[in-house]
Amino acid sequence: MKQFKFHRFSNIFPMIEGNELEQLKIDIKEQGLLQPIVLFEDQILDGRNRYIACKDLDIEPKFEEYKGSKPLEYVISGNLKRRHLTPDQRAVIAQEVMPLLEEEARKRQAISTGGKGSRLLREKIPIAMKGRPSEHAGKMFNVNERYIRDIKKLKEAGKNDIIEEIKLGHKTISNIKKEERIEKIQKQREEIKRLVPEKKLKQEYDVIVVDPPWKYDGDIFKEQKDGLPVFNYEGMRGTTPYPTMSIEEIKNIKLPSSKDCVLWLWTTNLFIHYAFHIIEHWGFEPKSILTWDKQHIGTGRWLRSQTEHCILAIKGNPLFVNTKYSTLLSEMKTKIHSEKPEGFYKILDDIHKECAKLDYFARKKREGWDAYGDEIKNAE
Repeated sequence: MKQFKFHRFSNIFPMIEGNELEQLKIDIKEQGLLQPIVLFEDQILDGRNRYIACKDLDIEPKFEEYKGSKPLEYVISGNLKRRHLTPDQRAVIAQEVMPLLEEEARKRQAISTGGKGSRLLREKIPIAMKGRPSEHAGKMFNVNERYIRDIKKLKEAGKNDIIEEIKLGHKTISNIKKEERIEKIQKQREEIKRLVPEKKLKQEYDVIVVDPPWKYDGDIFKEQKDGLPVFNYEGMRGTTPYPTMSIEEIKNIKLPSSKDCVLWLWTTNLFIHYAFHIIEHWGFEPKSILTWDKQHIGTGRWLRSQTEHCILAIKGNPLFVNTKYSTLLSEMKTKIHSEKPEGFYKILDDIHKECAKLDYFARKKREGWDAYGDEIKNAE
């Protein structure tokens, strides 16, 4: 059997493998090669998998020459019709076709500036090729431009091995993003375990605000340890843009509290039960709950979320003077994820005027407060 190389246009699409290739061999062995292998420029333009199958079966394949004028479009059209490719695979292929489409875009640019031969070029370039190359590639391969941009970012980052995995159908773009996000968060979590290191503590604090980075797994915890839920990364929702901590990790935090201390612990509806366990483990006694009405209805499986809660707890006999603040704080939620309302800190500044105050998981620094958190740390 004469040996042929694969044309660069044919290599745009991934080869079939495994069971799919074996099924093709069985079909050719039983039915013969029903569709000839197409040659162009003395290379295989279409039919690589049939060619490989025939070689393995020691069957002489049938060949025919491509006689059209659009070999690239021919390859794309034929493969898209008969191959069951995922959107991720089509995005990789579309991105690989981009240089060819960009070449056409440069031709269009030459046309717009006029010059010799411009009429001839205008006739040769189809109307369908007008517009951004990524837009045309998206339409050609029936895939969202966002997928193509994601593949382009991977290519720019030099992650060609990952792109090849996606092209072969072994991985998806969403899988890659999730893996990258988990890797980033795992690294950050090693840092967050060292929150409020000894060298940053000026003293013990009379007032401590703790806004834990609760670790969500929907509303079902897959595992249990000592009666407390343990987060499973496989169920990660992906909505929390910062490293999170398990309940056990939060529980083991050593608060730098004075013997007479007021604790304000933020919790969402899902974690209220566990928040009380944590408070008791820290040696505090719950006294009241401040509810924040965000004036905005969010997501939720059972009831849509509009509130968060801050449990007020004490240790010892702290000074606490309040005659005007109730258990309800109504203030529009901020655009920054998890940031607490300014009204909350105004209340605390009024109640705890002369106290040493610490904002444990702070989103930003405040006058009159010592603050430490992942974002504060990263800003230093």
